[in-house]
Amino acid sequence: MASPEQRAQFDLLAPLLAREGVDVWTASVAELDAGMERAKQRHAAAVAHVRAVLNAHARNDTSAAGGLLEALELSAETTPPPIPDALTVATRFAQLAQTVAPQLPAEVIAAVRDKASRPDTPDGMARLSEAVLLDCDASTGLRTVIREHGPAAALYAAAAMTAAAFRLWSEHSGETMDELISAHA
Repeated sequence: MASPEQRAQFDLLAPLLAREGVDVWTASVAELDAGMERAKQRHAAAVAHVRAVLNAHARNDTSAAGGLLEALELSAETTPPPIPDALTVATRFAQLAQTVAPQLPAEVIAAVRDKASRPDTPDGMARLSEAVLLDCDASTGLRTVIREHGPAAALYAAAAMTAAAFRLWSEHSGETMDELISAHA
């Protein structure tokens, strides 16, 4: 029987195992171990990219953030996906925003919604913000944006939404964005 830590890790990495083509119901132990190792690498790379983009936003360096996302955009529809890949990073952004959403004051969520509805925001950001920050349903929000606008748009929308939430939360709480990133990302 799996320990609670193993179960939590499996729950975190299960979507990545699927991206690796590992069917957890039919895979051999060796295939599952190899898939878990690749999924761990993909997760670590995604977390590093999320932190790098958020840190660039914390420094007000949107060109650096854009450069990081642009490099990933090229991997949006690559098969097999490289490590890191756009969809995994987009998922991590949305999951991070979903995780902190219950802690966000209503004013911060309203400000993110206002920002998301501006014409210069990435396609799908408004819908993703609604799904993630109000309904706490990152997976449905991402699927909708991917279906309507494509995987690259989902990456930009998730990054913009999460960065806006962290920036506005920082302004509201008085904590630096670096402190919030260190505590949550």
